[in-house]
Amino acid sequence: MPNYYYYYKSEHNMAIADDSAEFDYKKHDKKDHCDNYYKKDHKKDRSKLVEFAYQTSDPITTLPLPLTFPLSTQPQVVATATLKDVEKGNVVWLNGLYHVNNNSAEFADLYTRIYRGSISPGNLIYQSIVEIDAEGDADATEAVTQFVDVIPADAKYVTYYLTAQKGPGSEVLGVYAYGPITFTAAEIKQ
Repeated sequence: MPNYYYYYKSEHNMAIADDSAEFDYKKHDKKDHCDNYYKKDHKKDRSKLVEFAYQTSDPITTLPLPLTFPLSTQPQVVATATLKDVEKGNVVWLNGLYHVNNNSAEFADLYTRIYRGSISPGNLIYQSIVEIDAEGDADATEAVTQFVDVIPADAKYVTYYLTAQKGPGSEVLGVYAYGPITFTAAEIKQ
């Protein structure tokens, strides 16, 4: 059984057998040998940012917490982001952040959704449901959203809607959304 030696060069680990005649140590020890491999057209295999859209509001929160807008059991737009001239097959990295406060004596379910194109059930691409504790028990928190959407067809404009709403059966609860609000859409070419 041959002994193996490990040779490290540019983050490559190569096992070399004692009797390995085909390995050219002199060529591999040259400074640029491994570096040239990485300089070849490997950059074209990388993804690149094509377009970036965002909406921000209320970047500074003060005490007492603001009651910016009360949530209902229907989707309410928190923020939008519109991309222009999107390309089929590209991906869109969506990030959303807003804050919520439950001023009720019982917990409430919070639905965060993202719609592509318009607010309708057929255009829903993301949904999360979290429980917001009752007043006095960690009832003020942030809603964080991250999602990657694949563009299904070329389009002139695509608008993404970040929405918030209370869960069904929570009509009488006092749940409010407030800032800071940030919603971003980054189109990335694969």
